[in-house]
This record gives sequence, C-alpha cells and structure tokens, in this order.
Amino acid sequence: MIRRLSRYLGPEQAHLLRRQLRWIIAATLLQGITLAFTIPIVRALLTGTHAELVWWIGGFALSAVVTWLVDYRATVKGFDVGSTILDRLRHRLGDHVATLPLGWFTPEHTSTLGLTLSKGVMDILALPVRQLAALLRSILVPLVLIVTLIVVDWRIGLVALAAVPAVLVVFWWAGRLGRRADAAVNETTAAASDRMVEFAQSQPVLRTFGRQGTAAEQFDRSLQEQARAERRQLWLVLPPLIVNGFIARLVLLALLSLVIALAAGITDPVALATLLATLPVINLIVTPLGDVAANATVIRICAAQMDAADAVLDTRPLPEPVTPTAPADATLAFDHVSFAYDDTPVLHDITFTVAQGTTTAIVGPSGGGKSTIIRLAARFFDPQHGQIRLGGVPLTGLGAEYLHRAISPVFQDSYLFSGTLADNLRLAREDATDVDLDDVAARSGLTEVIAALPEGWHSQVGEGGARLSGGERQRVALARAFLKDAPVLLLDEATASLDAENGNLVTAAIQELARDRTVIVIAHQLTTITEADQILFIENGRIAERGTHDELLAHDGGYATHWQALTAATAWRLIAP
Repeated sequence: MIRRLSRYLGPEQAHLLRRQLRWIIAATLLQGITLAFTIPIVRALLTGTHAELVWWIGGFALSAVVTWLVDYRATVKGFDVGSTILDRLRHRLGDHVATLPLGWFTPEHTSTLGLTLSKGVMDILALPVRQLAALLRSILVPLVLIVTLIVVDWRIGLVALAAVPAVLVVFWWAGRLGRRADAAVNETTAAASDRMVEFAQSQPVLRTFGRQGTAAEQFDRSLQEQARAERRQLWLVLPPLIVNGFIARLVLLALLSLVIALAAGITDPVALATLLATLPVINLIVTPLGDVAANATVIRICAAQMDAADAVLDTRPLPEPVTPTAPADATLAFDHVSFAYDDTPVLHDITFTVAQGTTTAIVGPSGGGKSTIIRLAARFFDPQHGQIRLGGVPLTGLGAEYLHRAISPVFQDSYLFSGTLADNLRLAREDATDVDLDDVAARSGLTEVIAALPEGWHSQVGEGGARLSGGERQRVALARAFLKDAPVLLLDEATASLDAENGNLVTAAIQELARDRTVIVIAHQLTTITEADQILFIENGRIAERGTHDELLAHDGGYATHWQALTAATAWRLIAP
C-alpha cells in the first residue's frame, strides 16, 4: 500500500509520504502515552494522594497538548500528501492515456477511466488524509497501553498481548476476502454509468420508435447487476467485522475476569488501587482493536480503486522509435499481417500494397475484418504477426507524431466535440484561417450547411455533434480531412448510414478528397468500388480475391456474387399498394 502511494507521488515527492508516516507514528505513540497517564491518575484518586494527583494531571495535560500539536501536524501533512496525489495521479493518468493505442478506447475502458478519475481518485485520496492515521492509531495505541499494563502487572499485559495476533489475522482476512467483489462493484458501476448516459442520449430515437420500455429494461438490468455486486461485497465485509467484534469482547471479558480474580487476593490498598486503575486502560485497548477490521475493509476498498488506476497505468503504450525515420513516399503496404483481438483471430496473412496516389477498395461480408484493416493502418493496434509499412518504413519506426500527420481517417461515426463548427475543423489544423475554412467547406459540400446555421461558423454543434444531422456530421469530418491535407486517407464506411441524397453528396466530396492521395476505403457505393484502382474482397479474415472491378467480375467468384447483391439492393423501390 505504501509502495503504491509512493509510486503515485513519484521519486521526487515520495518523501512527503515518509514524513507524514513519521508524524502519524509520533502522534499515535504520544496518544498512547497520554492515555497511559490514566492509571496513576485513577490510583491517586483512589488512594487520596492529592499532591501526587496534581503532578500526574499536569503531566497528562502537557502530554495531551503535545499530542494535539503533533497530531495536527500529521493531519496537515496528510492533506499535503493527499492533494499532491490527487494532482499527480490525475496528470499521470491523463498523460499515460494520451500514449495508449487508439484501439484501447473502448466504451468499457472509457467508462472505467471516467469512474477512476472521479470517484476512484477521491477514494485513494482518503488513504493519506484519513485512513492511514486511523489504521495506525487502532494498532499502535493499544500496543503502547499493553506495554503499560505489562509494567503495571505482567499477567494482565500478557493476556492483552495475546489478542494482538488474532486481531492481525482478522486484519489480513478482511483485506483479502473481498478484493474480487470490490473489482466487480467497480466494473458494474462503470457499466451502469455507461448505460445511464446511453439511455439519456438515445431518448429521441427510443421515443420515436416506442422502445422506451426495452431500453429502460436494459438500464434496469445494469442497475440490478450493480446492486447484486454491492450485496455480495456487503456479505463479504460482514464476517471479519463480526469476528473482530467477537475477539474484542472476548478479550474484554478475559481481562475483566483476570482483574477481578487478582483483586480478590490483594489486601494492600495501594496495590488494589493500582489494579483497579487498569480497568479504564483495558477499555481503551479493546475499543480501537475492535476497529481494526473496519479500517482494513475501508483500506481494501481503496485498494480496489488503486487496482483500477494501476490497470490503466500498467497498460503498455505502443512502442516508439528512438529516432523516427521519414518515409520515402505515401505507399502503404501490408506484409503477411495477422491480427487477433485477445484470443479471437480476425485477420490471417494479409498482404497487399496501395501505391501512392491510388485507391484500394475493401469489400466483403460483415465481420470479415475490413474495419480491422483500416484500424491497423491507422495504428490503433500493432499486428501480432507481419508488418505494415508506409513509404518503406514500418509504422513502428515512423513514430506516432509523424503517422498521425500522414494519415486522415474518416469513420462512419466521426466524433464532433462540443464547441463551434470552426473549433471542430481547426482540430485538424490549429492555425487555419477563415479563408482556409471557407475553402474546405466548399470542397466538402459544407457551405450550404453553414449558411443554414444561425451563427454560421460560430454555431454550437452540441456534444457529439448532436445539433447536426448524420450527413452534416460526415461532411464536417471530410472538411477536417481536407484541412489536414494528409497524404494517406482511410475511409471506413463513411456513407453507410446516410440517406441517398446525403450519401451522394458525401461520395462526391470523398472523390474530390481522394484525388492524388493514397486511399483505402471500405466501400458500399457502386461508383467508389468501380473506380478503385484495386479491389480486395475480404472473407473470413483473408483476401479471397483481388483485382480490378472488371477482372473480379470475370472471375465470377465471391466478389461477383457480392456485386450482384449490391446492384440488386440499389434497384429496390417502395411501391404504394
């Protein structure tokens, strides 16, 4: 636990945690010493030695003041450590996430990341601010008082000391028992949060099609899974608490019985007073020992949040070259590439070359691996086997910065950020002038969209581009690609979800954008396919056929069958009865 907190602080700030621990230990030891004054004070009261009482009360008061000052200092140090961890951990997570492969950013990972950056980091913050001091206090204060009891009467002290191993076992048990349940709670909480956002954002579609009930059931199921995980966590928390409470009561009963038995055989008033004076201390020992399991449970829950943060920090980014190599041109080549998601093979021995300035269309049935080829070309992942090269240089040797400058991807679900239309385009080139924006708007068919918006370029597009239609969002994405002016263009079903009118407009913009660029396009539009310099027919993760449109039709294989299905679909018409 301490090592993990030190890791979050970093080597240059880890001394803050060590300093805090020293202050906490000093404060708890002083607290134990202060409470130990109870025995001579009670003894003086019982024996009526008032002069001695004044000295012991004075010592108690002085010790209490020093304890308060040291404890205050320890608390301040705890807040210093907590605020530093809060700042550094969030920055470390943010900086590390920026280096992760694009393929890491699945809905599951982003939901968990959001939960970790909000609730998780705050739970971790509670460790140095509150929980470390509480845990050490529940262990060290009883130990100091047990030493005091051994000095007063070794028999009582040894009985109290015998309880310590049992309590430590319960502490270990409480920390181990529910780790898996804690992880399940984090996962189901992230999933429920994701479903809630999805449910809220999809209300227009759900209500239009009368499917509110179905979506609500899915949301309700995620909440029920979260509740089941939390109930399991609760059931795993209870046993150590019950056992810890039982041990504390058993120790109290044993100590009280021993004191009574010893008192029965004592005739000396001073010795009897001393023995009776141990009763308040016995209570002060048992009470914090009973809190050990509760503190261990809270720390275990914090540890689950640390596990979630570590899972992100331990995710390895894609390797970067020490000295990036510039490519000779924009030729893109796949050389015997195979790829699998986890243990599920998707692509098998894919080899092809897209010469600079040419277009390769990828077609084939759904689930064949077409989108994975696009994502590998953009280096969302690295393939497990084979190599992908740009201009003769492996993508691993280019460096992420150059690769991102060289490639413009346009996906079916291109994301727009909350902000103005101009802000979204300038993501491609921050220094773009208004003239540049107007130029790419004309080339991408975006001019009429801008004219229809109330504030033109300064109109807000909403989160995810919610204030624009699907076709308008795609034209914004294409305008960004025009503005970026990268030599390689990757198009993943950019017109698949659009109506005929918007699809034709976007297709015309794509043809303009593809001119003189290296293009890989997952194609459904007939003109895009027929005009491609090379067509790859992908089936079951393999290149089943390759060639031009006429060559593949003459071959009369899978592509020809696929083409017939596409042309038949374009001829479909709705006829009124």
